[in-house]
Amino acid sequence: MTWVDSSLLAVGAALTALVLLGLWSHSRRRRLLAEFLGGRRAMARLSRLDLYRLGLRRAVLLGLAGAALAVAAAEPRWEDAPPPPPPPLKRAILAIDVSASMQAEDEAPTRLAQAAAAADSALTALAGHEVGLLLFAGTTYPLAPPTLDHTAIRFLLGGLLPRLASAQDPGTLISAAIDESLALLEHAPSATPGEAAPRPATPEAPVRRAEGDRLIVLVSDGDVGERDEDVAAAVERASEAGVALHAIGVGTESGAGMMMPAGTYQLGGPVVDARGVPGRSRLREPLLRQVAAAGGGAYAHTGVEGDLRTLHVALADTGPEPEPVVNASAPVWARYDLPFLLGALALVLVALESLLSISLPVLRAVRPREAA
Repeated sequence: MTWVDSSLLAVGAALTALVLLGLWSHSRRRRLLAEFLGGRRAMARLSRLDLYRLGLRRAVLLGLAGAALAVAAAEPRWEDAPPPPPPPLKRAILAIDVSASMQAEDEAPTRLAQAAAAADSALTALAGHEVGLLLFAGTTYPLAPPTLDHTAIRFLLGGLLPRLASAQDPGTLISAAIDESLALLEHAPSATPGEAAPRPATPEAPVRRAEGDRLIVLVSDGDVGERDEDVAAAVERASEAGVALHAIGVGTESGAGMMMPAGTYQLGGPVVDARGVPGRSRLREPLLRQVAAAGGGAYAHTGVEGDLRTLHVALADTGPEPEPVVNASAPVWARYDLPFLLGALALVLVALESLLSISLPVLRAVRPREAA
């Protein structure tokens, strides 16, 4: 048993002694009153009360009530059971396509803006887990390793502006994005330097990682510049490493043209092919579905709310609930709050003490009248 404030035990003991002292003083005044009224004989004729008796039952009841309140004030606690293990901690990479095709306007305002919003909602579903950020087009741009500081990740997501995409980097290499994400997952520390992690690993409570605790969330239109076999090989490498792959599709199958914004060292205007004809990018949903299926993850389209909810549930899932830890050595009464039980006991004792002052009426026998 432990105490929240054991110093209150001494204060409670002093108050209990004060109550008993008051009872003794009260009994002394009763005896003086009896002597003043003429002693035992006179009191026997005047009242049924015996002013010479101390009232041991009253003293015991009030003394126990005071002691119970004193112990309750110190807030005793039963020995706590070992704390349950923390939920499994996941490590994820948000890999976002920033190629020129993401400037298509078949998703308002652009595919890139929709991708940033989808990544932000996925970050919300991964609350409490380590999340990193990677951008990719014809090459990869790792921005942050997995971290618990989601505020920093959201700050970086806020920088996904239209001018980020470049006509000089038009390709979409999903295989490179997967391989770079695997590298980030393999070499990332448990927490960024100087970061106050809410669930640090300690010998008493180590960070738990469940099966499938590492994952990659690809956000892309699937309009790749590589063979499907290369993508499938990268997905296989991720599966062998025990990393789950989820995919979020952006865009429409009908597609749209791409308009590059003007910026420093970049001329704005429509994206054209080698013949000077404006290019048209279309969503390749079958490829993204295949990536998610082969990677053991879920697929969602930004325009289908039900798909996104299913994906968020899959991202937030921490596996089966840990079995509750039961302290087998604890007694049955340890389930209840001890200060509450002591307070209730004190109230019962005070109520019993008040009943001692109640005198039941005595029925006197009625004598039959004698016949005249």
